[in-house]
Amino acid sequence: MEYQGLSKKALSVLRVNAVIGVAFFVLGAAVASVLLFTGGFKLAAVLVAAAVLILAVLYVAIVPAFRFKRYKYLISDDRVEIIEGILFVNRTIVPIDRIHQIDIARGPIDTAFGVGKVIVTTAGSVARLRFLELDKAQEIAEQLNTVVGLKIRGGENK
Repeated sequence: MEYQGLSKKALSVLRVNAVIGVAFFVLGAAVASVLLFTGGFKLAAVLVAAAVLILAVLYVAIVPAFRFKRYKYLISDDRVEIIEGILFVNRTIVPIDRIHQIDIARGPIDTAFGVGKVIVTTAGSVARLRFLELDKAQEIAEQLNTVVGLKIRGGENK
């Protein structure tokens, strides 16, 4: 089996998430700039506002593309593996025989773009296959349910 990437819909969701995340930072910087400006520190206010806007634009332009390119997943007969990250890469491996529950979830942004996530729960952790098109998420959930079911039935016969 080989690793799977995300669909182009995922890139749009990643961009919207980046904009929303940066918006709070920009709002805080705007408040700081206004306070600096009214306190007589006009140059500092302009510099803070300009720096934050430049960083925000760069973040929204660059980070979603990196996350999109880095995100990969693998589903095999014995494990679910997820690789994601920007600077620090996380590799999550969930053995199939440890899976207790499989859910499909969608938030408001996911719903708007027609994507969802498959949440795989074990006794000690949770792994999320995120930014999947809905039909792919459903397919993965059914595939995992089948494989887990076969493992359980196979384990009972031993």
